[in-house]
Amino acid sequence: MAARASHGNLLRILGVAFGVAVALGNTIGAGILRSPAAIAVSVQSGQIILLLWFAGALHAALDANLFVEMGTALPKVGGPYVYARRALGDVAGLVVGWSIWCSKLAGIAAGAVSFANFFAILVPAAEPRQAGIAIAVQLVLYGANVLGLREGRALQQATSFLKAGALLLFAIVAVFAVPAQAAAVLPSPQTAITWTGIALAYQLIRGAYSGWDAPVYFLEESHAPARTLPRALFAGLLVSSALYLIVNAALLYSLGVRGVAASALPFMTVLQGAAGSFASALFAIGAMITVLSMANANIMSSPRILLALSRDRLLPQQLGFVNAGGSPQLALLMTAIGSLALAATGSFIFVFGLIGTLDTVSGVLVIIAFFALRRREPRLERPFRALGYPVLPAVALAIEIFLLVLFNAADKRGFLAVIGLSALCVPLAWIARRSRMDDPVSSETS
Repeated sequence: MAARASHGNLLRILGVAFGVAVALGNTIGAGILRSPAAIAVSVQSGQIILLLWFAGALHAALDANLFVEMGTALPKVGGPYVYARRALGDVAGLVVGWSIWCSKLAGIAAGAVSFANFFAILVPAAEPRQAGIAIAVQLVLYGANVLGLREGRALQQATSFLKAGALLLFAIVAVFAVPAQAAAVLPSPQTAITWTGIALAYQLIRGAYSGWDAPVYFLEESHAPARTLPRALFAGLLVSSALYLIVNAALLYSLGVRGVAASALPFMTVLQGAAGSFASALFAIGAMITVLSMANANIMSSPRILLALSRDRLLPQQLGFVNAGGSPQLALLMTAIGSLALAATGSFIFVFGLIGTLDTVSGVLVIIAFFALRRREPRLERPFRALGYPVLPAVALAIEIFLLVLFNAADKRGFLAVIGLSALCVPLAWIARRSRMDDPVSSETS
């Protein structure tokens, strides 16, 4: 008989293939399609651009080193929220949980709106109906996921591996089918390189890499988390990083730094040289698959954060309901309401601008939680132990703190919004604690 889920239970049916697929899906999205031009404007050197993309991969790997240890030691649904609350308490857990959930809401909305933008390229008549298309595509994705985990898994694996193959094919076309316009493979214009430009470029690259940790949100649904998480997380990060480097190198080879900077959509420019009048259609189809996969990965992971919060009585327990297909049904509904509202009103733009700060705040807290768990729970079983302890984890923490200071300097309004969100978590945590004290039986079983 097939495994079935009930209230509070999840299906253990996921393996390495899904972990890699959801990591690719959550990482590779609109960022790689839109950021190369802005990065080339900020840093007009091909060598530095590729070095920054490589630095982004190393930065993610430093954090992944810690996430694998904590994830295999605490294989629960909810990802980083679980580690922060276990080590630092309700307030830190809420800050991390809400920060990540808000980031994912913005990612879903942005993915849906981007899908509508690209669909309008394919079908010009859809131009005035983009808001409706953005809502419709979300309804389709939510509908597939509410059916169950198997349906969401199938959709994620299909779209993730398809877009990975499409990006690799694009790189091959850019190198072999399009005459190179650059004077050299990696030109070095005489334009001055500034630290401000490098910082702005890395902020975009950091955003493009966000999502590599997606497999940690599904550990309770993995049939062997201690074995699958290290393989899925590092394999997903390796494939994503390789694709980013290969695609950016191909763009620079084909167009040169100035050519990439001059085109809002350099992918389209390259395809025009190879496919002529079919370029728009090819680009639109590839871009739609890319952002669809990213939106679905966020739709799958977001409700699992709410599920974890509800189990710890930091949200209503009703959000812990899991349907027969293995989906957190009410948490999925709450996520849908938020992302649909953002996509319909366009107000998601401000939230989307906060993603870098939100992710960095949660990153700082999660790394602190890593050190706290090492100190407070030395006997906790750790199937995987972080490499280079304590030096590499300390380097990861220093990087996150530096980025937090940098983002504060660049966007004080956004930083204050995050501080306000964090402060709001204090009374919410106090209310949750009092609720558990008043109902100890329910707390023990949650």
